[in-house]
Amino acid sequence: MKRIPTALLGSLVASACLAEIVDVPAKEPDTAALRTMYATDPARWPQAVTTDGEVPEELAPLPSSEQAPVSLVSLGRRLFHDPVLSRDRTVSCASCHESRLHFTDRRRMAIGIDGQQGRRNTPAIFGVDHWETFFWDGRARTAVEQVIVPIEDPLEMDISIVEVLERLNSHPEYKAMFKQEFADEWGGSKAVTAEMLGRAIVAFEKTLTPPTGAYAEYIRLAYDDPERAVELLDDDELKGLHLYRTKARCMTCHEGALMSDNEFHGTGLHYYGRRYQDLGRYNVTGDAEDVGKFRTPSLLGLNNTKPWMHNGLFGSLRGIINLYDAGGARPKPRPEFVDDPLFPKTTNLLQPLSLTSQEKTALEAFLRML
Repeated sequence: MKRIPTALLGSLVASACLAEIVDVPAKEPDTAALRTMYATDPARWPQAVTTDGEVPEELAPLPSSEQAPVSLVSLGRRLFHDPVLSRDRTVSCASCHESRLHFTDRRRMAIGIDGQQGRRNTPAIFGVDHWETFFWDGRARTAVEQVIVPIEDPLEMDISIVEVLERLNSHPEYKAMFKQEFADEWGGSKAVTAEMLGRAIVAFEKTLTPPTGAYAEYIRLAYDDPERAVELLDDDELKGLHLYRTKARCMTCHEGALMSDNEFHGTGLHYYGRRYQDLGRYNVTGDAEDVGKFRTPSLLGLNNTKPWMHNGLFGSLRGIINLYDAGGARPKPRPEFVDDPLFPKTTNLLQPLSLTSQEKTALEAFLRML
């Protein structure tokens, strides 16, 4: 997701003003002033501050995905919950994406077939149409591709897609349902294909939305009735919203309706050369610049998706705030890695923020609305 360069805002005067904002004023607006600022259309809110000086997409309600026919959604829902897609018929998509847990599993790491522990934290499923890649390392380019990967992963469902399709094509009820839903494509193969399987499950996934909460109601109302919307926020939540958009620089990466820039960044949590090493995006691209980088997660539904980070390391919002306030994790290489060109670099987008204890409390109050 590309953001509008500051240069496009207009003039050198505007750029100079933005530079002053990035330095963060010594005195933050008081509560009364903030209520006045945010009792307006979001287009007139204070300019958001980012570490790179680019203008982020403004916070906004997440648009709904285009919905497939009910019958195709029903087929996808059944497949999503059916362990027939795993080697020993014990694991389904819903084993890690539980509906009662907002399609997460609340574990640090996912648990797959034979009780094996996976390599990463299970992400929630929502906003399927808004992601540009899938998985923490972006190894799937489309949602349909994403569906197939866990099926063949030896730590997850551990079965070849060929065998899965054989099972579905030998299942009279499933075969009849696929024939009905994909009638225009059935004439060629007269069989269920991987593409059909993926599209059916994605049709169901597109019906899934972020957990609703105080933020969802607030941001919707902010565009319809901003004066009423700001009344929904207590003083700490309001200050936290302002900090999120300015001094805390959260919108450097967590921007727009999705609250993610759809990009990959290194936060220093790679454990390079140690037991829990995870090279992240590098495993997909082979590019040394991508070692230790992971896709920016959405913050929507945040309080229903913990523990957080790609490795489920954090169960405390204050812990994450402290990490970013310090400028992210910046581990130093051990002697044997000093000259290693693959030793990960923490992104320069993370810089110390000098948040006060009161500001951290306010920021946490806003994050708890998500």
